[in-house]
Amino acid sequence: MATRDKQDHWKCLFAPHSVAVVGASNTPGSWGYGIMRHLIASAKRKVYPVNPTTTEVLGIPVYDTMANIPGLVDLAVIAVSAHQVPQVMRQCVQKGVKTAVIVSGGFAESGEQGSKLEAEVVKIARQGGIRFIGPNSMGHADTSSELSILAWTGEIAPGPVALISQSGNYGHRIIHNGMSFGIGFSKFISTGNEADLRLEDYLEYLAQDGNTKVITAYIEGLREGRRFFQLAREITINKPIIVIKAGGTKESARAVRSHTTTLAGSDAVYTAAFRQAGVIRVDDDDELCDVVSALLYQPLPRGNRIGILTIGGGMGVVAAEAGEREGLEVARLTASTLEKLDTYLPPRWSHGNPVDMAGVSMAENSVTFPSLWALMEDENIDAILLQAPVGFSTKRLSSLFNSEEIKALRQEEERNLSLIRQRVIEHGKPVFMVKPAVEFVSDPDVSAFFRREGIPVYPSPRRAARVLNHLAWYRRYLNQH
Repeated sequence: MATRDKQDHWKCLFAPHSVAVVGASNTPGSWGYGIMRHLIASAKRKVYPVNPTTTEVLGIPVYDTMANIPGLVDLAVIAVSAHQVPQVMRQCVQKGVKTAVIVSGGFAESGEQGSKLEAEVVKIARQGGIRFIGPNSMGHADTSSELSILAWTGEIAPGPVALISQSGNYGHRIIHNGMSFGIGFSKFISTGNEADLRLEDYLEYLAQDGNTKVITAYIEGLREGRRFFQLAREITINKPIIVIKAGGTKESARAVRSHTTTLAGSDAVYTAAFRQAGVIRVDDDDELCDVVSALLYQPLPRGNRIGILTIGGGMGVVAAEAGEREGLEVARLTASTLEKLDTYLPPRWSHGNPVDMAGVSMAENSVTFPSLWALMEDENIDAILLQAPVGFSTKRLSSLFNSEEIKALRQEEERNLSLIRQRVIEHGKPVFMVKPAVEFVSDPDVSAFFRREGIPVYPSPRRAARVLNHLAWYRRYLNQH
C-alpha cells in the first residue's frame, strides 16, 4: 500500500470527519447505544446511525442502509450479528467507506464456521480497499480528536501514553487503572481477532504519532513476530515500549487460543526477544502503570545503585532486601555524605545505607529534606527510595494540629516537593516515594500534588525497586545502542 493511502486510512480510523454506526440502538446497555452515546458526545464529526427497524436513535435520524446516507463516510462501526457482517461490508464497499471497526463477535474465535465467515469479510474488504479493526473488538479511541467508540469505557483522560490491547476488557482495566495513577492516554485500540489490521500495524503507526510518547500493549500472541521485533528495535531507541505478555503457562496458552485465535508461543523465546529489542516486559497492569508513571516523570538512572532514606530500621531492611532481590545495589555512602548526615540527624541514626533517621517525629521533619539532598549529591548513588513522613492525610493531621497549622504544613510540603522535582532534574537521579504507612497519601489533594511534581508514589519497596530495575536496564540498553 502506498504511503499516502496508509496515511489516509489512519486518519479515517483515528480522526474521521464522519462515522456510520451500523446497529445503532436506543436500548441502554446495548453496543449500538453505548457507541452512539460516546460518538455524539463530541461535535467534531457527523454521526450517521444505521438501523432498518427504527427511525431515530438518541434524537438523530436513522438510515435503513449505508446506501441511503447522504454524505461521505470515513469510518463504519459495525455492531450487528456475525452473519450480517459480510452484507454490511459489501454496502461499505459500495458506499466508498475507507475504514471500519467490527465490534461483532462470532468469527474465528468461535470455531470453523466463524473462521470461514471471517475469511469472507476479509476478502470483501480487501477487494473494496477497506482497512478494519477486529472483528471481536471492543473498539478504539483517540483523545486528541475526541473520538471514542468504546461502549463501556467512560471518558479517557488525555495524555502521551498509547495502549494496544488484544483483550478489550483487560484494556479497559488498564485504562482505568492508569487514570487512577494520573496517567493520560493518547490512543487505545482493542485489536480483536486482527483479521486485517494487526498489532504490528498499530505499533508502526504509533511510532510516528506525535501525540504518543510511550507505547504500552497487552499481548497474547504475535502473528508477525519477526516484524514486531524489527519495529520494536527501531522504536525503543526513541519511545519506550512496555508490554504485558500473557499465555506463558499451559492453561493460559489454551485460553489465549480460544479468546482471539492467536498462538501464545514459547514464553522464554518472547522474554529473550523482548530484551533484545529493548521492550520492557511486566507481569500485570499494576506493574505496567508503575513503570509508565516513572518513565513519564523521572529521568532514567545512570546505574543500579540506590540510596534508601527511611524513618524506621525495619522499613530500611525491607527496602534493602527488595532492592537486592530486584537486581539493585545498595550503595556505599561517601565520607562526605556521612559527614553531612551527621550534622542533620540525631546521633542514633544508622550511619550507613539504608539511612535510618531513627524515627524522627513530625516536629523533627525538617531534617528529612536536607538528608535527601545529601543522598542526591552522593556520586555513588543513582536513584533514591524515600520512606519519610511527608504527605499525611488531612484526617491524620487534623488529629494533631489546628487548621492554620495544617495549612502551614501543607505549604511547606508543597515547597519541598517542588524542590525535589528541581533537584531530580539537576542531578538526573530519580526519586521514588514509598508509602511509610497505609494511610500515607490517602488524601486526594496530597496525591494530586505528588503527581503535579512528577514524584511517583509506590505502595511497597518491592514495587518501587522493580520499577527502578526496569529503568536501569532500559538505560543500559539505550547506552549500548
